[in-house]
Amino acid sequence: VAIRGVVLLNASFSREVVPGFARILMRTALGKKHLVRPLLRTEITQVVNRRAWYDATKLTTEVLSLYKAPLCVEGWDEALHEIGRLSHETILPPQCEAALLKAVEDLPVLVIAGAEDALVSLKSSQVMASKLVNSRLVAISGCGHLPHEECPKALLAAITPFISRLLFTVDLQNQ
Repeated sequence: VAIRGVVLLNASFSREVVPGFARILMRTALGKKHLVRPLLRTEITQVVNRRAWYDATKLTTEVLSLYKAPLCVEGWDEALHEIGRLSHETILPPQCEAALLKAVEDLPVLVIAGAEDALVSLKSSQVMASKLVNSRLVAISGCGHLPHEECPKALLAAITPFISRLLFTVDLQNQ
């Protein structure tokens, strides 16, 4: 497999997505056993989703019920806890961040951000794009943290030319 390019959605080198208090709670048995399950099965899921979407009017009852469906699967809270724990432990220290940036310096990178993202700020995405040697930032206006759900047409409009250029380059190299 040859990697020809990278697309990053709402990416950041910081920990801003998960509030500090939530990171602390997720690392404790109390938070895992007594807070995660009841909180997420209540209206907090709707609050989080409303914060992730810029245009909350798109969050219909049907969309919100789709977000709640995984909460009924056995073991979902254990999986969520593990993801939270791993994401907290895998934040890149500066030396690893530098190594990662060096490893992708020859790859074209498209950084896509919702211009109105309340979870990963546009400024944070701009900082990430500025650190990537061969990157381009596309900010989707009127969009929050989930462009693939909230603004799929705008997301495709951003990604399609990038992928087309990569495919065209591969075709030229193969001739």
